[in-house]
Amino acid sequence: MRLGFVSCPDRGAADRLLAALAEGLLARGVAVAGLVQDPADGPVCTMTVRLLPDGARLGISQTLGAGAEGCALDTGALETALGEAAARLRPDTAVLILNKFGRIEAEGRGCRPLIATALDAGVPVILSVPPRMRADFDAFAGDLAEEIAPDLPALLNWLDRA
Repeated sequence: MRLGFVSCPDRGAADRLLAALAEGLLARGVAVAGLVQDPADGPVCTMTVRLLPDGARLGISQTLGAGAEGCALDTGALETALGEAAARLRPDTAVLILNKFGRIEAEGRGCRPLIATALDAGVPVILSVPPRMRADFDAFAGDLAEEIAPDLPALLNWLDRA
C-alpha cells in the first residue's frame, strides 16, 4: 500500500505527529514534500500550514471577527497552499505528507488531486484522517489505504515497507 493514514482523537495530536515525522525525515536527508499544519493556537484559531521541504508558512484561515468561536478555513488559501505543495513534488520525492483529509476533501476538492498525482508517480502518501471523516475517507480511498498506528515508529516502519 502506498496510501497510509493516522487517526488521532485528540485535537492537534495528528498535526504534531506529522510535523515530527516530517522534521525527522528532513533531518535524515529524506526528500519530503507536502504540508503540515501548525497546531491551532487557542479557542479562536489561526490555521497555518508549513510547506515541505522548505518550511514556508501560509495562513489558511479567514478572520471571522469578534465573538467567533471556531476556525474558518479559507478554501482559496488552502488551494494556494496545495498548489505550492504540488510544485514542490519532485521525481526523487520519497514521501508526500499532507495534514489531513477533511470536509473539503470529502466534497471532492482540497488535497485529492495531489494525492492522485503522488500515487500515480509512485510516491507514498501519509495523511491524517479525523475520526469524524473516516467514512468519507473510506469512500474515497476504498481498499487502497492502510491505517497506521499514530506513533513515529509505526509511521517509519510503514514508510520502509511502502
